Formats: sequence, structure tokens, C-alpha cells
Amino acid sequence: MTVTTTTQSERLADLADLTPLSETTTSADPAAVYERLRARWGNVAPVLLEPGVPAWLVLGHQELATVLRNEGLYARDSRNWGLLADGTVKPDGGVGGVLAPRDGLYYVDGARHRHLRRLIDDAFEGVDEHRLAAMVEQWCDLALDRVLAAGEADLVSDYARAVPLLVMSTMFGLDPDQARAMLRHSRRVFEAKGAAGGEALNAQRSLIADLVANRRAAPSDDMVSTILRHASQPTDGDVQSAVSATLILGSEWEVAWITQALRMRLTDPRFDGRSGGRMSASDTLEATLGSTPPAINTGPRFVLADTTLGGRKIWAGDAVVPGILGASAESRAAGDDIWLESGNLSYLTWGAGPHACPARRPATVIAQVAVEVALRRLGGVALTVPPESLRMTGTLWSVVPRELPVRFEVPRPVKRPAP
Repeated sequence: MTVTTTTQSERLADLADLTPLSETTTSADPAAVYERLRARWGNVAPVLLEPGVPAWLVLGHQELATVLRNEGLYARDSRNWGLLADGTVKPDGGVGGVLAPRDGLYYVDGARHRHLRRLIDDAFEGVDEHRLAAMVEQWCDLALDRVLAAGEADLVSDYARAVPLLVMSTMFGLDPDQARAMLRHSRRVFEAKGAAGGEALNAQRSLIADLVANRRAAPSDDMVSTILRHASQPTDGDVQSAVSATLILGSEWEVAWITQALRMRLTDPRFDGRSGGRMSASDTLEATLGSTPPAINTGPRFVLADTTLGGRKIWAGDAVVPGILGASAESRAAGDDIWLESGNLSYLTWGAGPHACPARRPATVIAQVAVEVALRRLGGVALTVPPESLRMTGTLWSVVPRELPVRFEVPRPVKRPAP
């Protein structure tokens, strides 16, 4: 039975003793944090994005669907955020540095968002998934070739972070140094520490501006060139705004998804064929979305008018954080039965409504190939540390293992051509 301690109508500024949102990603038991919040507050709980910056965290499936689908009431544009407008949140540091208004696919609504979204959607629609899968497999093989001779590796740094970098280089026309810089910027954005997040976004935008200018001058066979050729004749600024979020969010979520799937295969006997497990790589990835999704929480929406959500009064200007894992846990019908989780609520990870993830299909191809190749190539793979000793690293939005140290059988080296 849900027990609340308020009348459901207090303003955020009037509530005290709030839980930092970071506890949902840094706790050893995130589910317990969600349940504690739900027991005290209900399906919409007040939390702190950082000290002095409260927001609502959505913990109910129905409430989450309402927020994600209703752009007319829950906007992405932070110009609607009361705490930013009144100066409580500074646009040059902490969460303000990351959430401050920008012209980008992730940050705008309405006609501008639809225009930028069309550029990305049309570009992804033209992706040959068979060709993409073959390219990903080649990069996966090359990444593994570098560590197989040693008989041991860290599957996070040596593989889960390496593969998206290599694939991104090819898809978007980045050279290796640019791709590495993009991943560094992505990590700093997600950590949102001090002014580093805003600085990383600015550095990323500068990198993309150079890339777009180069492709305008010398088109190639990549996503940026495809968007530049769009029938709507986008400006360089349009292309930069469309591409930026796709690169920075796509790389970070892809790393987290691959990492968590590999962790499951190494630590949970229900996924390990050597212990009688019978889940495929595709099943594992789907189950990961339901139990440890790449985005545990996603970026806030900002309320345009006073409303009620989950029985609680929400005021215009409030920030509302979609709690993807919390809402999934709230609606899970069979406790920790992983077989029923698979294919059930994991779609929430991809969002809904106008801001749903535009890269669902290519992201799935990349992750599935990455997991399949790792399982096929790393014969006899096993962790070198007890599963319970794995260290996790969390931001406000995600949590992943710091490392997955493994050992495996050493096969004969195979020479492969570059993709």
C-alpha cells in the first residue's frame, strides 16, 4: 500500500529532505531506492538533480507514457524551466550547463524539432541494415583481435567502448581522433560536473561544425553527407543541430547497452549457455532494456501549465524527469521473472511521442552484432573477479560497470582486412 506524507499539492520549493536523483544510479540496489521513493511519495516523487535543484521523478508506467507523449504540456525546451528563468539554476555549470537552451534535436519542440527530426529519420531510413551489420562485425572482430592473443581483457574499455567508437567513425565520417574526442565529450556531458558538461557540449558542437563544413565541401558516403543532400536543403546549422544529439546520446547509450548485456551473460546463469541458460544475444539485449536499461532516467521535460500527474499537483515551470527503470519496475507483473520481463516494458527505453529515439533500428543492429561476436569469439570467457565485486559508475541518467575483467581461451590469430 502506498503511503505518502504530503497532501499531493505542495510545490517543489516547499518540500524538504529530498533524495538526490543520483542515488537511483549509484546505489548498489537501485530498485530499493525507487521503492522507497514510491512508498513515501507515490508514482511522482520529488528528488534533487543537484543540491538546491528539485524536480519530479516519474515512477509510474501510465504517468511516464503521459509525459513522453504530450509535448504540448511537457516540453523539452528548458526555456520553460522556472528554476532556470529565475536564476536558481545557472546555465554555465552543473545540470544547468547541460540542460540550458540550445538549438538541437534534443532541446527543441514543435516545428523546429519536426524539421530536425525529419533530417535524421530520413537519413536512418536509408541505412542498409545488412551492410551495417557486416561493417559492425568487421569492427568487432578487429577490436577482439587486439586482445585475444593476451588471453584476457577488460570488455568495457577494450570492447564495449571501442566498438561504438569505430562504428561511429564509419557511419558519420569521423576520423579516429574525432571519434575518441566525441566519446570523451559524451562522458563529460553525462557526468554534468561543474562547468565541464557545458564545455563538453560546446566542444562537441565545434567538432561537428568542422565535420559538416568538410562534408559540404567534399561529400562522402556517410550520414552527414546524406543529411546535407536532404530534399529540404538544410543549412549547415540545421545539420549540426540534427546530428549533435544523435552522436552524443547514441554513443553513450550504445556503450551502456552492450556493457550491461555482456555483464548479464557473465554473471547471471539464466543467460549463460554453459549453465543451461537458453537466451540468445537478442533475448539478452531485450531483457537488459527491462532490468538495467542504458538510460535509467532521461533528460527532464518542463511543464508548460499547471496540471495533475499521478494524483499530484505539478506546477508550470517544474522539471519532470522520466524514470525509465522506476516505471518499468512499477508495472512488472512477475517480480524478478526475467522471462516475462523480456519484450514487456523495455520499449519505454526508446521513449514515445515526438522525442522517441530516432536510432532504434541501427542501435539494435549494432548492439546485437557486438554481443553475438563477443560470445562467439571469446571461447570459455569468464570473469576474473567475483560478480559482486564489480564496480559500477553512475551519472544522473545511467549506470554501467567500470570494467568487466575476463579471461578466455586463446585461439590462433586471424589476419583481417580493415572495413
